[in-house]
Amino acid sequence: MSIQFARYDHVHRSALHPLTGIPEEGTPNVYKQAKDLGGEFTRILYGLPDHTADFSPSICKYNNRTFIAWRSQPEPFGFRWDNKYFYLNDRPTEVWLGELINDKTIVGAKSVRRNKHRLSHEDPRLFVGGDNLMYIQMVTSAYASKYDSRDSAFSQAKVAVALVDDSGYAISAVYPPIGKNREKGATEKNWCFFDKGGELHCLYSTRDIVIEKESKPAITIKSDVLKESCGDHATFNSVAPIDLGDQYLVFYHWKHMAFEPNGSYYLKYYLGAYTLDKELTKITSLTTDPLFTGSVNDGMIWWTNYAGQKVSRQPALVLPFGAYVENDELVMSCGVNDAYIGIFRTHIANILGRMKPV
Repeated sequence: MSIQFARYDHVHRSALHPLTGIPEEGTPNVYKQAKDLGGEFTRILYGLPDHTADFSPSICKYNNRTFIAWRSQPEPFGFRWDNKYFYLNDRPTEVWLGELINDKTIVGAKSVRRNKHRLSHEDPRLFVGGDNLMYIQMVTSAYASKYDSRDSAFSQAKVAVALVDDSGYAISAVYPPIGKNREKGATEKNWCFFDKGGELHCLYSTRDIVIEKESKPAITIKSDVLKESCGDHATFNSVAPIDLGDQYLVFYHWKHMAFEPNGSYYLKYYLGAYTLDKELTKITSLTTDPLFTGSVNDGMIWWTNYAGQKVSRQPALVLPFGAYVENDELVMSCGVNDAYIGIFRTHIANILGRMKPV
């Protein structure tokens, strides 16, 4: 999609109707993939800001309400003569928060920051702590802003965690001393916090699985078995472990470059899952085929240079940043091609039935 069509697609999203019956070349669109999983994907249409794109959504059940946070991009990227790119009009991405009242509608949406900020805020994940308060983690960086420089403490991504107050704003933010989060020049992202027995845990990495916790030492679980699914591609955490009672369900993703028949290339993501025993000591089962695969059939936003020529496009992906299970139904918030967001629902058995024991 061009930037102009992406804006039309976003502003007039309620006028669009998803197509699932028309044959497509290559990977099917997200609606068809959801149907193949015995479920349904519903695009969120109402209550979003009038921005270029919305992605990386995280849902969280809290006090009998469903909250959702996501990354919103007010302005497109623009490439200058040396192919370095910036957010136009000095407006980096923001994290927004609202209440999901049905699968199509968000109410009370607002930026979690009260004032204008210099850093780009990305990839939020909501979680409830052992104190029964809701928190939000997000990646912060000077990436693609005019403040981006090697001398900046935020030249590489860092993870911030903040309390969500009663008004829906992020307050009292800290940068946890996990990994290299406080080291200049090091990148940290894709953490997943969760509560287990009243103690805060953080799923830090996938290969190997490392789970940090308040009481040391960290938990380390060998995960070479995941190579059967993702090979040697780089892997990342998607969603914090979901407590199923007798085990934990974990979603993760991997990526690699892919090529279209005409030779053009793009970044393609895949979603997989595995289960852990209740004591968090070993992987007990895993998917061997991707659950979702990024597709060019879902439309991809192209970014242009100052002359309007296409330079780069967003990746192809269907990625969740939040999920829960309620009455044996998996409810998962997904971002599609870094362009739009929606809710995927299916019976949990449709996911567990695709997993093989380890």
